[in-house]
Formats: sequence, structure tokens, C-alpha cells
Amino acid sequence: MLESQLHFISAILILFASVVPIYLTLKLSGKLRKLVLILTIFILVHSVYHIVGFFGFTILAEGIFEPLSVAVLIFFGISYSGMTKSKSLHVGKTMAVAWNPVIILLLVDNLTLVLLLIAVGIFMWLALLSKSIRTFQFQISIFIIVWTLGELAGILNESGIIVLSPLQGNIGLEIHVLSMFLFSIMLWLRFYYSNRSGKKMIEDVDTTRA
Repeated sequence: MLESQLHFISAILILFASVVPIYLTLKLSGKLRKLVLILTIFILVHSVYHIVGFFGFTILAEGIFEPLSVAVLIFFGISYSGMTKSKSLHVGKTMAVAWNPVIILLLVDNLTLVLLLIAVGIFMWLALLSKSIRTFQFQISIFIIVWTLGELAGILNESGIIVLSPLQGNIGLEIHVLSMFLFSIMLWLRFYYSNRSGKKMIEDVDTTRA
């Protein structure tokens, strides 16, 4: 598929996903509302990335809006953790590894990938705390990992390390579309089952510990 078509499909998927947090932002109150609002901002900024990319402004899309959306996602992860001093230590170690000078030198032209590695570290740590594959933090970790794999595949393809035929298209964006699909399905399924069971759509970090 063409790059513009992939951006269009991703934009539709992410905007479809945005309906759930926008609705919850209007319905909820207190700290949970602020948390969902941050998630909504991430989704909307990322949708702008795909819309701008669809119209062919690749440098603006990949240089500003995509890394900006990941930065908001990282802020969401930190806010979601409700970090105490002990938690900050673990997250700090994760971010220190991600910001290792060697890695930065290797990825200096790939800010989005660097930020995604930080996001993966934060949410995988939260997923380990949850000790369950049914929790929000585990499921969003899968989404971010797939997104990261797509970003990495795109970089390897552009650098010539992975050579694909023209018929195989843009492998990085194709995997990215898959990640947007997983994210959208995850939000809608969690919204459906939370309404059906009366449980929270996004669990508190503390309540998921053993």
C-alpha cells in the first residue's frame, strides 16, 4: 500500500479509538479524569501525525508530531504509575538505560524510536507490577512494543539493512497500522467489559499488586 493510504487507515483507527477516552474525560472526575485526558491528548496528537503524513508533510509529521505524541505517552505512563519515591527509582533506572549515551549516538536521527524505548521500559515495568495479562498496563505495553517494532523495521528498511521489494510496501508503516488496530480494539473491548462488569477500565497500579 502507498504511504498516504497507510497514514489514512491509521488516522481512522486512532480517531475511532479516541471516542472512548473523550467520552470518559467528559464523564469522569478527579484524578482519573486528568489521567484519561492525558491519554486523549496522546491520541489526538498522534492522529495529527497521521493526518499531516497523509497530506505529504513527512518531515513535519515524523520530525514533530510523532515524537511529540510519544512524549505525551511517556508523560501518561509516569502519571499513571502515580510514582512514589521508591517507584521513581525504578523508572529512573529504566529511563537511564534508555538514555544510555551509546544508544543516543546510534539513534540520534531517530528521536521517535528513542522515546518509544523509554515508553516500553515504563509500561513493561508497570506490566510486571500488575502480574496479569488482563490489566491495562500489560495490554498497552503490547501496543507500544508492536509500534516500536514497526519503527525499528522502518529504520532498518530505510538504511538498507532490510531490503524489501516494492510490492511489499512500507513495512514500518504497515506494522504501525497493526499497532493502531490493536490499540483501538483494546480500548473498545476494555470499555465494553468495564460497562458490563462494573469494573474500572483502567486499573489503579496499587490495586493490581499481589
